Amino acid sequence: MRGTGAMIAGLGPLEAAVMEVLWRAPEPLPVRGVLEGLTDHEIAYTTTSTVLENLRRKEWVDRERIGRLWFYRPLRDRSTHAAEVMHEALTGSRDSEATLLRFVDTMQPEDVRALRALLSEVPGEEEP
Repeated sequence: MRGTGAMIAGLGPLEAAVMEVLWRAPEPLPVRGVLEGLTDHEIAYTTTSTVLENLRRKEWVDRERIGRLWFYRPLRDRSTHAAEVMHEALTGSRDSEATLLRFVDTMQPEDVRALRALLSEVPGEEEP
């Protein structure tokens, strides 16, 4: 796999690597900026440009023309994407309670603590 080695559901390895570069960037990047952020230096400029256009078509990135260059930015942040993936997994499960239990069983203790804290802030239904 090229790039950072990250796997992103629905994307190929190079698309995932490009998204990782864009997510790390504090501002939109031109094609050359994305290319420089990739760890695999054997990737051509034209390949990077094509990947960015594919990501735009798939609605992962947006672009804005500044001067003669297109600058690309992600349409969703990494956390939003992860939440979407978790939601899809949960809604695709036949037993959401069992799925949640298995998920929590695999979590790191600090993540379990964070989840408990977040859930304590969510207004719940009053029990009769």
